Amino acid sequence: SLSFKSPPFPIRLHRLLDEVSKTDQSSIVGWLSHGRSFRVLDVPAFVETVLPEYFRLTKYCSFLRQLNLYGFRRISTGPDRGSYYNEWFLRGRPV
Repeated sequence: SLSFKSPPFPIRLHRLLDEVSKTDQSSIVGWLSHGRSFRVLDVPAFVETVLPEYFRLTKYCSFLRQLNLYGFRRISTGPDRGSYYNEWFLRGRPV
């Protein structure tokens, strides 16, 4: 059997955010309007429907661990509070 190496986490995350922005899943997760960070709006729905479609992960804490490993930071104040940011991770600029 052939084994295919899946793309790195940031590439899959970028694809996820771009693809869900065109669907009704945009109420679950999406870019913020400025495109410099993203937010998970509905964690249970994200874990149940979106996460298994893009990652071999079943738990939200595993997703958060991957974000931390790749240098994403959670914004804890201001209008972008609760979103995740990495200076190299931008809407329209695949990693």
